[in-house]
Amino acid sequence: MTLKEPVLIRAAECVRGFVRPEKGAKCAGIHLEGPFISYSKRGAQNPDNLHAPDRDMFDRINEASGGVVRLITVAPEIDGALDFIRYASGVCTVSLGHSAASYDQAMAGFDAGARHATHLFNGMEPFHHRKPGLVGAALAAGAEAELICDGKVTAATGDSGFTARYIAEHEQKAEKFSFQRTFTEVYNLDGSYRDFEIASDVSSLAQVKLVPTEKKAFIARDSALNSYYHVPAKKIVSRGAFDVGDYSATIGYGRHIKEISYKMTGFTLDEVTTNSLLEARNIENKDITVTDIAADCTDIEKNHFAVFEMERNTTGQIEFDIVCEDDAEVLVTFSELLEKSGSEPVDFRHAGLVCSMIWRLKKGEYHLSTAEPYTAMYIKFAAKKANIRVSRVGMNYFGADMPKKAYAGSDKALGEIFDAAIETYRQNTFTIYMDCPSRERAGWLCDSFFTSRVEKVLTGKSETEKVFLENFLLPDSFEALPHGMLPMCYPGDHRNGNFIPNWAMWYVLELEEYLGRTGNRALIDTAKEKIYALLDYFRRFENEYSLLEKLDGWVFVEWSKSNELTQDVNFPTNMLYARMLESVARLYDDANAMEKAQKIKDAVNTLSFTGEFYCDNAVRSSDGNLVLSDKYTESCQYYAFFCGVATFDSRPGLWQIMRDDFGPGRVDVWPNFRDDAKWKNVYPSNAFIGDYLRLELIYLFGDYDKLTADIKSFFTKMAETTGTLWENETSNASCNHGFASHVLYWMDKLGMIKNI
Repeated sequence: MTLKEPVLIRAAECVRGFVRPEKGAKCAGIHLEGPFISYSKRGAQNPDNLHAPDRDMFDRINEASGGVVRLITVAPEIDGALDFIRYASGVCTVSLGHSAASYDQAMAGFDAGARHATHLFNGMEPFHHRKPGLVGAALAAGAEAELICDGKVTAATGDSGFTARYIAEHEQKAEKFSFQRTFTEVYNLDGSYRDFEIASDVSSLAQVKLVPTEKKAFIARDSALNSYYHVPAKKIVSRGAFDVGDYSATIGYGRHIKEISYKMTGFTLDEVTTNSLLEARNIENKDITVTDIAADCTDIEKNHFAVFEMERNTTGQIEFDIVCEDDAEVLVTFSELLEKSGSEPVDFRHAGLVCSMIWRLKKGEYHLSTAEPYTAMYIKFAAKKANIRVSRVGMNYFGADMPKKAYAGSDKALGEIFDAAIETYRQNTFTIYMDCPSRERAGWLCDSFFTSRVEKVLTGKSETEKVFLENFLLPDSFEALPHGMLPMCYPGDHRNGNFIPNWAMWYVLELEEYLGRTGNRALIDTAKEKIYALLDYFRRFENEYSLLEKLDGWVFVEWSKSNELTQDVNFPTNMLYARMLESVARLYDDANAMEKAQKIKDAVNTLSFTGEFYCDNAVRSSDGNLVLSDKYTESCQYYAFFCGVATFDSRPGLWQIMRDDFGPGRVDVWPNFRDDAKWKNVYPSNAFIGDYLRLELIYLFGDYDKLTADIKSFFTKMAETTGTLWENETSNASCNHGFASHVLYWMDKLGMIKNI
């Protein structure tokens, strides 16, 4: 209908005669799909015929039709559209479409009187969770809409607006909370479970009316959507039988079930309708057989199991096809690792999580998928009550788009580390940097300092980092935190008000590097007020030496002995404080901050260095003096050099010891020293943060052969075992941790990465 006005009037006059004919078919009315539409979303319409919204023109066309214009499509973002919508909505239904409108522009159109969206998703910007556009506005406003596929209307809302089906088959009150995330799903299904997805007539299904909520102010984000596709399991690695016992008396319930508050909602133990931990624990495996067979399709007898292996540790929704010969119960457990003891082929409680799914199925065929994404390398299917046939086992993978990068060398171990690091980055980058997809999925500061470097290496941009840093600046204040302090991770306050003061310091360090990567001065200026509020907070804890003493919160150095040596004056924290002040000085041209930083470094060198090593902390004695603890860690020495308290020139002897005698070579199984290890009075560092600071320092020193050797020593086992990189040097924690992808930063500096 995007034609010149005379043509539109003639067409309207023709329609007029078919609205109320004496006999034959009747015309329901006219949809003016134009000419008041967007140039960029005009489709095949002649741009010469586009017209600004014009109520007089509309009236002339409607009058020519005999008043049977029932619907008109308008782009709300063009000049004059809102006034026109207010007028036209009193005459006919106004629909928004053929539009490049933002969410706010579209909502303004609905507020003005529009109540329909023309062929939703078509002729408008695609829906994005950070840029919802017209699609998101139509959903939020409860507008009427239709979906068109290949020219045919495949679905449409009625006059009542959108409805939804409540899936009662999904058991809500199942034991499904780790301390941080959901890791269990319980379903009770019969053969009609997918009717709500595929049925042409949904009138028989229980539906609920959607009620509009308060309007939200969405923040536009430009980060790309992640990829989604099916990744099949590689093989079946073990089979066996099981007995169902009763081990309920031996099971203890930790914080994942007990620590529920108004800020972390969930179900108490007496509310739980299905205890998945008991279901999984009550199975005692027997007659285990190691296999190496294809994962295409397999029969699993009642009271038997099969364990599937993915190509690598993978994040996504677990999905599979299943045929039940009779009513069955299928227990699916999963993990990043196999249990070493052999008594349980899959460690369903790895890292303190309860990783199990229960499907109670009537006889029939099903295509099933979890609602949540999980992280697994091994997936175990256990059949209870009936025989089952399982096929197409795999995961609906999600991850950041594959960077156009490849390993440039021929070293097999380094190639595997590169691949593992790429996967670790992909599975942990999703509009923000996550710590891990297997446990928390939280955006931690300090982690981000390292992961942000990787984004720049792989993409040449810092789009996710910008979003990440901005998030901390959005709230005016944080309810559970003292004034000036930043949360240790985004989003939001910790439920009990906990925070890591060190992580707020890392935020400032990252701001400085971000400015160097992007030149985005605007973000730095926006952050200034919050940064100086942070300085005001720290100032309250400065002692007579300007050193921070008795800091509140969780003083975190690294996951090692270092975190046990934080009482009173912690020197690694003060080293970091000095470097933060130097960053503030450079970001905001603050000479006072630079002067204080030097004062702190001088005090640390005077009080902490004992002639050979830097001591980790000093405790205030009863007579008021600071007394060194005489405890030493690798990480403290690394902090000293990383933060500029020590330099390669000022402490050459210490640096030689660190370079030659520290590192992975002196540790057998962390944290135990090898028999021939040197300096056993200095506790070893862990993967985070000490080992990363070590590698950074070796790079800065220019010892590239040593850097390459240490990279292989740190990461080869991780890459070979799970195909992803770990939180710690051992596998007791997350085996897919975002910051570990930082090895790509050093590999890039070493010329090991090429474009493809």
